[in-house]
Amino acid sequence: IPAISTFMDNREACEKFFVDMNASGGKKAREAKHGSGEAQKDLSRRSRVSQIVSLTGFSFVGGPAMNDSEAAAEFLGGLNRPFRSVVSLDVQTVEAWHDSPTGLNPVQAGMQIAIPEIDGATEPFIYGGMTTSGAQPVALDDRCRRIARRLRRWNHLQTADRASVKLAMLIFCFPPNKGNIGTAADLDVFPSVWETLRRLQDEGHTVEVPQSAEELRALVLGGNSENFGATANVAYRMGVEEYWRLCPYVGEIEKEWGAAPGAINSFGDSLLIQGVMLGNVFLGVQPTFGYEGDPMRMLMSRGSAPHHGFAAFYTYLEKVFQADAVVHVGTHGALEFMPGKQIGLSAECWPDRLIGELPHVYIYSVNNPSEGSIARRRSYAELISYLTPPVEDAGVYRDLASLKELLVAYRQSPDEREREGLFGLIEEKAATLHFESGG
Repeated sequence: IPAISTFMDNREACEKFFVDMNASGGKKAREAKHGSGEAQKDLSRRSRVSQIVSLTGFSFVGGPAMNDSEAAAEFLGGLNRPFRSVVSLDVQTVEAWHDSPTGLNPVQAGMQIAIPEIDGATEPFIYGGMTTSGAQPVALDDRCRRIARRLRRWNHLQTADRASVKLAMLIFCFPPNKGNIGTAADLDVFPSVWETLRRLQDEGHTVEVPQSAEELRALVLGGNSENFGATANVAYRMGVEEYWRLCPYVGEIEKEWGAAPGAINSFGDSLLIQGVMLGNVFLGVQPTFGYEGDPMRMLMSRGSAPHHGFAAFYTYLEKVFQADAVVHVGTHGALEFMPGKQIGLSAECWPDRLIGELPHVYIYSVNNPSEGSIARRRSYAELISYLTPPVEDAGVYRDLASLKELLVAYRQSPDEREREGLFGLIEEKAATLHFESGG
């Protein structure tokens, strides 16, 4: 439903065109933009749309002049529909954006990426703008088609039968060895994945759930991994011919990494896709950067590319397994750090190429908003935050606590004879704790 909002407050246009005002409870809907509670909940029950896409940038409530993020969050939360904000190049030309290694300039990034993000906006695609020679803005056809297809895929997730939905859940392994599979900052990965699989099964998804998190770990780390000298079970072998047929970027990758299949995540003339199939859920192990001693080398190199194993992995997810969505588990992986523009990606940027048209959900630590922003902007991720574990002073215990009390008493006592007695007790206690006195 296309709608033009002529005011700096988009709530009125959304209410008029995106909410069924003739259904019961219309008064509540009219009150929703100013209220909360039942009025807000009423919006989601009668929404006409599955997503809201802003073509203007700026704030949802306030436009370029101000930002009332609380009002925006209240209204959009009540509507309970995803909010997308795509970007028109208003203060730089299409050519300047395309040629820039950083992408959007600071003014564009602030007004049309950062501010809409405060309102909850995602999918920051560039869809058009002014050219150096034109007097009218032009649409970027490839970008418009890409965002349209991505929105269609998101809509499919809302309408599809859950039993038929195919999900790819991805865990990380850095540095690459069996002991590091399933690591993430502040997250116990395998128990978290196992609980998620159980929840998916309870809600109607087709999932084969192992008996325990430890059994899940054993399936990933064991299986046929030793047959291929791999760090994890091999779920699929992609031959070089299939890789060339399905991945349109092999020629570019070979300039950086040599002929496929290369030396990483390969066996013979095949590329190895590591993970386990659990019904309609593929639990995969994301390949590593390739430059393990200097992973940022790839990010900072304009002419670099992911290795064949990395490209084959995401090609498999979209074109062989045919996932309906990708879920990266934990902070953080390598996809969002692949070469390309910093913000406002083009079709030549590797995160854009690799994630393709797959809806992307990222389970991310709440205490790392800076890198979370990179994931949102460079891999089009919807972030689901998890809390960091609670931390408190462990203190001392048992005999150590007794020794501490003796030391405090010794330091505070003004009586020399008492101090001598305490010193003897301190020596005895230190001996039982196997402390050696200094020379």
